[in-house]
This record gives sequence, C-alpha cells and structure tokens, in this order.
Amino acid sequence: MSNSTIVYFPNSVKMNPSHGPPISELGGEVWVLLSCLISFPGMFLCPLLGLAIMSKKKLQSTANILIVIMSVTDFLNSLLGFLVFGATFILGHFPRSSWVCHTMGSLYPMLAMTTFYILGLLTFERYCVLVRNKPINKQKAYLSVRVVAVVLGVYSALPWITNNKIGRDELKAHGAACFVGGGEGVIEQDFMILFNVCLFMITASVMIYFYARIYLHIKAIFSKTKARVAPEQSPPSPGGRRNSTAKSQKKESSKERKILYQFIVITAFFLGCWCVLAVMWILGPLFQIVIYNPHVDGLVGFCCHLNSSLNPIIYGAMNKNLRNAMFDMFPEGIQHILYSKTYGNEEKVSIMKTTSQHMTDDAEDHDSKASGASASSDSGGEKK
Repeated sequence: MSNSTIVYFPNSVKMNPSHGPPISELGGEVWVLLSCLISFPGMFLCPLLGLAIMSKKKLQSTANILIVIMSVTDFLNSLLGFLVFGATFILGHFPRSSWVCHTMGSLYPMLAMTTFYILGLLTFERYCVLVRNKPINKQKAYLSVRVVAVVLGVYSALPWITNNKIGRDELKAHGAACFVGGGEGVIEQDFMILFNVCLFMITASVMIYFYARIYLHIKAIFSKTKARVAPEQSPPSPGGRRNSTAKSQKKESSKERKILYQFIVITAFFLGCWCVLAVMWILGPLFQIVIYNPHVDGLVGFCCHLNSSLNPIIYGAMNKNLRNAMFDMFPEGIQHILYSKTYGNEEKVSIMKTTSQHMTDDAEDHDSKASGASASSDSGGEKK
C-alpha cells in the first residue's frame, strides 16, 4: 500500500494524522451519541442473563449455555462501544491509538461475528428439537456443507485473486481509523477480513435456511393436526378419548407455534439489524458497489450495538424460565418495586412472587425429570 493518506469517506476529507476521523464523518453527533446510549443497557443486561442461567443448574441446557457465551460477547461489544463512542462524542473525533486500532480492527469485529455464529448454532439447536423424531440425511448434510464451503471459499478469495480489484480495500474500510497516513493496525491482516466475512455469510445463510425448514415443518404439522381434528368435531365417546386426543394435539400445535414465533422475532431482528452491514461487506464488494456515507456508517454502528444490547431481552423475555431466573437476580427491593408497578397492591405483589417461585420450581423439577431432547425443548421452547 502506498504511503499517501487513505480516505474511505465520501467527501475525501484529509484527516489529521494525530487522530482518527472527525465525528462528522462517523454519522455526526446524533448517531455517535445514539450508539453510545444503546450500548449502555447491554453492559448490565448481558451479564444479568448469563449469571441467571449459571445460577440455576436446571437451566444449563445446550441452548442456554450457548446463550451464556453469546451474553459474554455481547457484553464486551457493548462495553467497547460505550467507551469508544463515548470518547468520540467527547473528543469530537474518533480516538486514534494503538489500543483502539487493535480493538476496533480485530477484537471488536471478531466478537460480533462470534455472536452471529452462536445465533446460527441456536437456530440449528431449535431445528433439531423440532425434528427430533425425524431421521436426518447425513449424506445430504455433508454435501451441503461442502457446497457452502466451496462457494464461500471462492467468493472470499476474489479480492486476492483479482489483485485487490474487487472488494479487498472496501472491506478494510471497516477499520478506517487505522488507515490514516498509509495504513497501520491489525485490520491490515487479511485473515481477519476473510474470517469475519466468511463467518457472517455462513451464519446468515444458516439462519435463513433453517428458518425456512422450520416454517415448512410446522406448517405440515398444522395441516396434519387440522385434518385429524376436523372429523372429531362430533360428540365425544363416553370415554372422552377423542376429546382428550384433540386437546393433546392442540397443545402440541400450540408449543410448535410458540417456537415458530420465537424464530420469527429472532430472525427478523437479526436480519433487520445487520442488513446494512451485509450490503457493505457482502453485496458491495461482490458488485463493486461502494456505499460509504456518514449516515450509513453511523447507522451500521447503531444497529450493531442495538443487536448486542437487545439480544438478552429477546432471549430472556421470551422464555418464562429465563425471565424468572433473571428477575430473581435483582435485589429484593427492586423486585418489590417492579411487582408493585406491575400489579399495583401489596396483596397481588405477594401472590405473584409466590406464583413466580412455584413456576420456577416446577420448571426445574420438570427439567430434572426430562431427558435428552425433551429437556432441551423445555428449556428453549416454553415461553409465554
């Protein structure tokens, strides 16, 4: 790379070598402040969710352990975002130092991509729960993995095969603060770019694929259930067997529907938060499109930290066992205030606290008796 100043911003502003890009080139004060503020709740909610799961042995299923790991990466993302964007807002420019370059150029995107990867694993785990009674064709699975690996390998190698004509420099713009005055910092390492791009593409593809499979699977279940229940609308037999069967099928369909709703929220939130980054990192280099606008750059930073901060809310609030476990982590005084605000009087506060404890105890007893996939299904699928 040449020693001339490298600029990745639309107005070709010559940046001061003593510090990073001015705040105006990072989306302006509004975007930087929003990114800083949205990172703040993640610093508390992510550890709260992780500690809540680890504090109750009965909740430590495979899916929940993945959520704990994701909470750690989201916490670090939120912490780094709060510090860096807060410093940018105060200083008026992106802080440029060896520590910031190494952090934002390597650790920061790696944490984000690790979160994506765990989201993909959670999607796969939920899919396995739904089809636990259906044999998986291993040959097709292995073939799919090989095809995806070849496609990703060829695409990721394009910037190097074409001698930087496609994509390579555009991808490195993510660490623009480290490229003032000729380029420095670990963002220069091509492996980091290759790793991040591949991991993002794999995770996004996996989530979309399994979401489609889950949707088709549950749609088939609804169709079969409707076909079986329809003839049973006649008066039940004296033994009530038909009525009991219909109720059982309805309960099973309700559980499957709740899992589908969870996937709709998770997948939509994931794709919604990262669609801008996907265009800049994936579609941009592929079609040689350069979309670097200060507001787009600010939107990317905000969406990244919005995802990290709200992940624990999504996974914690949608699962009643995790929700109760998180609530138990609050001090008793805060619990009392929350219940009072919600239910309004002392009698209901006492009743709801007792009910919540019974719900948690019953869930733990049920999990301890369940085995294998059933335990995993109960820990991830029982939601209000």
